[in-house]
Amino acid sequence: MATVYEYQGISYELPDGLTNEAALTRIKASLGSVTPTPAPTPSPAPAEAASPGFVDQLKRQAGLAGRAVVQGLSAPVNIVGDFASGAANLAAMGMGLNARVPTMSQMQSRGLTKLGLPEPATTSERAAQAGMQGLVSAGGMAAALPKTIFGADLVRQLPAATAAPMVAQPVAEVTKDVTGSDLAAFVASVGVSGAVGQNAGKLADRIATGKQPVVTMEQVRQNAQRAYTKVSDLGIKLTADNANNLVGKLKTRLDAKDYIPENAAPVKNVLDKIESIAARGDVSFDNVDKMRSLANTLKGDKDQNVRRLGSELIAGIDEHVAALKPRDVSAGAGGIDEAVRTIASARKDFRNVSRASMLENILDVAEARALNPTASESELIRQGFITLAANKNKLALFNEAERNAIRSVAKGGSLDPLLTLAAKFNPQRSQLIAAGGVGGGVASPESLMYTVPIAAAGFTADKLQALLRRQNAERAMGGLLSGTTTMPAPSQYNRGLLSTLMTPLQE
Repeated sequence: MATVYEYQGISYELPDGLTNEAALTRIKASLGSVTPTPAPTPSPAPAEAASPGFVDQLKRQAGLAGRAVVQGLSAPVNIVGDFASGAANLAAMGMGLNARVPTMSQMQSRGLTKLGLPEPATTSERAAQAGMQGLVSAGGMAAALPKTIFGADLVRQLPAATAAPMVAQPVAEVTKDVTGSDLAAFVASVGVSGAVGQNAGKLADRIATGKQPVVTMEQVRQNAQRAYTKVSDLGIKLTADNANNLVGKLKTRLDAKDYIPENAAPVKNVLDKIESIAARGDVSFDNVDKMRSLANTLKGDKDQNVRRLGSELIAGIDEHVAALKPRDVSAGAGGIDEAVRTIASARKDFRNVSRASMLENILDVAEARALNPTASESELIRQGFITLAANKNKLALFNEAERNAIRSVAKGGSLDPLLTLAAKFNPQRSQLIAAGGVGGGVASPESLMYTVPIAAAGFTADKLQALLRRQNAERAMGGLLSGTTTMPAPSQYNRGLLSTLMTPLQE
C-alpha cells in the first residue's frame, strides 16, 4: 500500500507507515534539496574588563593606606583583644563547643570593608599593607610613649618594625600554599621576623652613622708630635717630682717584665740616659720626646728580649704623658691658665699615641710567632687583644665603648668555637695530621675518601677564621685610632618580632 503526500502542489506516493517528517525528508531527497542545518550562532566574546585608570588606582591606593593607618594605630589595642578572643576560643574547643568568637582584628577589617575601603588583592599589596601597618603602629606607640623603649632609637626601630611584617607576609603565604597549614604559616612568619628586624636595624645603623674616617698610626704619631711641639713651644715642662715619678714607673714596669740588666745591656743604657735627663730638674717636652726616641731605638735591636723591653718603655712613657694633669707641669710663658688649657688639649693626642703603640704591638706578630710557631696570625692577633683586655692599667686608656670593642675581638664571633675545632684538622697547622693523612692514604687508599675532605674542611675553616678575626680586629682598630668607637646599637630582633605579632596576616 502507498500513501499520497502533496508537497508544493505536487503529489508523491510513498510507502505507508512514514511519519510526516520522514516523508518530507524523502520528498526533498528526491528533489535533490536538503534543508541545511543552521550553523550555531557563535556567542559573543565577553568584553574585556577595562583596566582601572590612574585616578581609580590613586583612589585605591589611598584607601589601602587609610586602612593601614587605622589598623596600625589600633594594633596595640587589637592585640590585647585578639589574645582574649583566642583564649575564649581555646576554652570553647576544650568544652566541645562549636561557637567561636571573632577577633577584634577580623571585626575591624570587615567593618573597614563595609565602609568602602578596598582590601589588598595581590601578594605585593598585602606585603606593602603589612609593612605600612607595622610602621604606623611603631610610630603611634613612639608618639604615645616617648620616654619608654618604644620611643627610643627610632632611627633603627622604625625600619625594623616596617621590614619585619613586610617580609613575614609573603613568607606566610608561600608556607600556607606548600603545607596548607595556618599554624605553619604563622610559625614561619614569626620565625623570619626577628632576623629581618635585626638586619634592618643594622642597615639603618650603617646608614645613620655613615662612613667613619680612616686614621692611620702614622697620623696618630704626627698629631702627638704636633702636641709635643706646641707644649714645648709654650715652655711647659714636667716638674722634677713628676719626671722622677716617670723613671720610677718605668723601672717598676721593666721589673714586672723580667728585666735583668746584665741580659739586656741596650735597655740598661737607655734607662740610664732617661734617668739622667730626669735628674736635671724640670724636664721640657723636647726632652720627653727624646726619652721616647731613645726607647724607640730598642725596637730595632736584633735581640728579641731587648725589643720586647723597648716596647714596654715606650708604652710606659706614653701612658705617663697621657695621664698628665695640670699639677704635674710647670707653667710656661703663657701662665698657668694657658698651661692647663694646652695640656688638656694635648692629652687626647698623647693618649691616642699611647693606644696606637699598644695596637701596633698587637699587630706585630713576629715576636709572638717565634714563641708559638704553630699558631695562625689571626690567633696571635686575638691573643694580643685578650692580653690587652686582661690588663686593667692599659684598658683604662680606653672608654667603655672602646673596651667593649676590645673584649668583642678577644671573645671572637659566634662561629669562632666551631671554626677553632675544625681548624685543628688543617694540615698546615699540624705536621702530625698531615703525616697521618698521607701515611693512611698510602696504607689504605680507601681512607683518602675521609682524610681528604676532613683536611680540606680544616684548611677552609682555618682560613675563614683568620679572615673573620682580622676583619674584626681591623674594624676595632679603625675605631680605636679615630676615636669613633660607639656602644653597639641594641638589637632590633625583638622589635621585628613584636611588629609581626601586632600585624595580623593579610588574607
